[in-house]
Formats: sequence, C-alpha cells, structure tokens
Amino acid sequence: MTEQPDTASLLAELVDLLQLEYDALPVYSLAISALKRSDHRDALAAFRDDHQRHVDALTPLIRDLGGIPLPLPHLPTGLFKLAVQAAALPGGDRAILLAFKSNEWQSRAKYGRHAGRPHAPQVAELLSRHAADESRHYAWVCGALEEMRTGTDTLTGAAFDLFARIHGTNADLVEAAGRAALEATVRMTRAA
Repeated sequence: MTEQPDTASLLAELVDLLQLEYDALPVYSLAISALKRSDHRDALAAFRDDHQRHVDALTPLIRDLGGIPLPLPHLPTGLFKLAVQAAALPGGDRAILLAFKSNEWQSRAKYGRHAGRPHAPQVAELLSRHAADESRHYAWVCGALEEMRTGTDTLTGAAFDLFARIHGTNADLVEAAGRAALEATVRMTRAA
C-alpha cells in the first residue's frame, strides 16, 4: 500500500501537538497548586480541562490515521517549560502568570500555524477549535497581567514578552527536529 505524501507529515504534526498538550498539563497543575487567587486557579483549571479535551480528541485521531499517540511531553523542551513554571513559584501570582504566559505564547503560536495549514475538514475543524482555545487562554493571561499592572507596557511585562518569544521560538526549533525525525520514521516504517 502506497503512503499518501502528506499522511506521515500529518501524523508527525498531530503527535507534535499531542506532545504539546502533555507539556502543558503538568505546567497547569503546578501553576494551579501555587496560585493564591481562587479566580486565577479556577480559570487555569478550566484551561487545563481544555488541554485534556485536546488530548482526548487528538489521541483517537492519530490512531485512526494509523499512528501511535505518544502520551509524553516533548523532550527536553517539555521539561524546560515545567522548570520555567517551577522557577516562578516563589514570586507569587504575578510571577506564576508571567511564566504561564511565556509557555502559553508557544501553544497559541504553534496551534495557530497548524490550524492555518490545509487539512481535511475533520482535522481543520479540530485544529481551529484548539487554536481558538489557545488564543482564549493567552488573551486571559494577558488581561490578568494587565489587571495586576504587569502588562506589556511595563518593563517587567515587556521583558517577559521577549523571554516568551525567545523561549517559544527555541522550543519550536527543537520540537521541529523531533517532528521531522518522527515523520521520517513513519515514512520508513510504512515503506518497509
């Protein structure tokens, strides 16, 4: 059976997004456990539920396409994202949300890119929903930081925005290498 040219690429893309979700889940749990404000904890708990819903949707889709869903974070970037969040814990709610924003920046950007690619209707609709969730999470944290007077118009907010872009871009580069390796593995396995 001949592999469709884009099936291996699509599987690698979906597994990459699934791993992004597994990066996010422990980061959310850590942030929720440390936040003092109950409204912030409640918002992040609802967002964590979105990420679990994404896992629950991506996993069977990957299987339906003949792939193997990896219930693992990206290595090593998933661990670094968790470390960024853990390092913020002593700084209180403001620091926790700034670190959270830096991690959420990559999720929003990555889902936005993937949702913008041409896909079959079922995949396109799913990725668009997930991208909308990520945009909503990011908008919420930006608003919460504005209320805490740590928005992008402050020195601290601007510094963390720069960190988020550097952190997210570096994670994207490392994760892209993993995605390319996975795609090559899928192609070789199916060709054999």
